[in-house]
Amino acid sequence: MLVLDRAHFAHMTAGDRALQIEVLGLFREQVENWRAQLAGSGDWRQAAHTLKGSARGIGLNALASACEAAESASDAQSIHALADVHRALAAALTELERFAADAA
Repeated sequence: MLVLDRAHFAHMTAGDRALQIEVLGLFREQVENWRAQLAGSGDWRQAAHTLKGSARGIGLNALASACEAAESASDAQSIHALADVHRALAAALTELERFAADAA
């Protein structure tokens, strides 16, 4: 599965590179908040749900899928499911950096 579906992202932003960079910046700003919520003892399922929607909106499909799996994981499976989310998030951030560098 693609980390970043560039065609989807281009469609959602009408191919506007400045808008794409702005959207990616906003996404990155939220990352630490999501990481804290996913690592905390609070409502990590809600954090996974929010992250899933944000990821899906910009074409981060692998991350969205990992979040979806975490949302439906049992409590016993949650540690592994959340580890998958963190790995997918790291891969997404790496891909976003590549995308931003391509825009420069």
